[in-house]
Amino acid sequence: MEFCTSAEILDFCLKNNIECSEEKAKLFDRMSDMLEEFNSHTNVTALKTKKDICFKHFIDSLGVLTYDIIKKGAKTVDIGCGAGFPGLPVKILRDDITMSFVDSTAKKLKFTKLVSDEFGLDARIYPERAEELCAKDGQREAYDCAVSRAVASLPVLAELALPFVKPGGVFVAYKSKKESDMNVPESELYKAQNAIKILGGNVKEILDAGFSMNDSGEQAHVLVVIEKKRKTPPQYPRRYAAILKKTL
Repeated sequence: MEFCTSAEILDFCLKNNIECSEEKAKLFDRMSDMLEEFNSHTNVTALKTKKDICFKHFIDSLGVLTYDIIKKGAKTVDIGCGAGFPGLPVKILRDDITMSFVDSTAKKLKFTKLVSDEFGLDARIYPERAEELCAKDGQREAYDCAVSRAVASLPVLAELALPFVKPGGVFVAYKSKKESDMNVPESELYKAQNAIKILGGNVKEILDAGFSMNDSGEQAHVLVVIEKKRKTPPQYPRRYAAILKKTL
């Protein structure tokens, strides 16, 4: 039987009490076709099958919607979005939010723009480095929520993302369970605790989406939810080379 992306999306949303019409689910069929076609001439993902694209890009991205994290009407930014994940799947199901996409690789953002234009999504596309964009008018501490998936280690990612989030907002990092254990010194979250504190954040909770991405049992990312408790000091984010050289 041919794999049906929209059927899997509808099933996932039904099981997790996420509102999704058949019309919206069919947009995921279309996005899957578009991604395969785009990837045939411009490499933006290593995933090749509809099943992998559905589970590892689309459904994994929707994990954040299994919890009440992104509030109604939230101004949201996807940091290091690549070809638009998690932002595109989230935005398709959440008409009420705005979504900005930030990535330094312009070719990947071309796909994000292609989908946004065809689907009529309220999206803003920024082909820039996050730390450089944050210094521009209207960007610093302008967002209710930042999301990021499979971009960089959490000590680096925290410095790139938290300056975009206003006090009272949240930053959601999609991470593996292994890297999200605050009590294991080798984990990214353990190493990021000082940076998160300096940047005005506090780890609120670590949420396990609790579903596997395919029939092999491979687990979806967990969600590290970081509250923005106070303003980020003005010297952050630093230049990317400086962040990599010595994390906070």
